Amino acid sequence: MPHDHDRNPTELRGLASRMDPVPTHLLTMAKEALSWRDTDAALAQLVKQVELAGVRGDTPPDLFTFTAGDLTIEVEAAVTGATVALTGQLVPPQRARIRVDHADGPTWVDADALGRFCATGVARGHLRLCCYPQDDGPVQTSWTLI
Repeated sequence: MPHDHDRNPTELRGLASRMDPVPTHLLTMAKEALSWRDTDAALAQLVKQVELAGVRGDTPPDLFTFTAGDLTIEVEAAVTGATVALTGQLVPPQRARIRVDHADGPTWVDADALGRFCATGVARGHLRLCCYPQDDGPVQTSWTLI
């Protein structure tokens, strides 16, 4: 003998997806975020963030320091409208290929022999750096909101 409460789960099962579906662009971004994973990369944690006070109306850059093992990634983020210019250095200094993951897709730059790199036109929002040194395994920073 069926009970009335047995049909409630069936009726409610799709209610949320029918009444308030997840926006398509969010589903796309979620799938892309998973494709950006590098399971072999060491995770560099944010260990220092400095937000400098504005001087005479200018917006100074934010400074970020990430570490993973012996590698430190220092980054200065200068915001201009909807984009960010990143200037950074790897410590100890070394050549590396660096991918900046952001809302507009990945941006690739190279660090020179002194570990210096620069990426311009990066979309504001959540971003992370994936560093591929020549002599060591990959390192990626945690996602950071700029």
